Amino acid sequence: MQSSNQPPRRKRSSRLTLALMGAAGSAALAGCGQSSAPQDTLSDVNFSEPKAYQNVDECVADELYTRTACEAAFTAAIEAVPRFDSLEACEQVHGEGACEPPPQSVQQSQGGSWFGPALMGYMVGNMMANRNGARVQSLYQEPVYRTRQNRGDWNAASAAASSRVDQRNQAFRSSVMQSNQRATQRSGFGSRSSARGGFGS
Repeated sequence: MQSSNQPPRRKRSSRLTLALMGAAGSAALAGCGQSSAPQDTLSDVNFSEPKAYQNVDECVADELYTRTACEAAFTAAIEAVPRFDSLEACEQVHGEGACEPPPQSVQQSQGGSWFGPALMGYMVGNMMANRNGARVQSLYQEPVYRTRQNRGDWNAASAAASSRVDQRNQAFRSSVMQSNQRATQRSGFGSRSSARGGFGS
């Protein structure tokens, strides 16, 4: 019999990953010796300050993003909310009355049933970077949801979401730098090996 002290099992959530983040993965593969695909390199990664919105209409009214972008970010935010197998498991983490099932449209599109902390809104921002020498940008988002700590207070919930964004963005920027360093080191090692080979011939 399983111990009742085990933490509640949490379902994996599907987060909309930035298309640009694939470049970091490509660089990492190149650093591991898997260089059959063309190297895709990011540099000068910067993130705009995200803004918090309680709904799509509020996002659109801010006139920073199109309605299509606001709606896509909202859908991605719903998908990024922590997921649990049961209401009890969710409330054990986030507090009594803090959890709910996702909108029916989301359940139908993704299949299965799950529970998560009540979505109060979402944050939207821009990521800018150089990709293979070209300047590119993409949206990123983060859900704002109720927890035991914020008790549904909007300011507290959005501040917590902003903190999660900062941590994630810093981790991504660090991973890009490390991937680029590994790719550079590997390229330099290959050049030195070739030079040594030529010297002995």
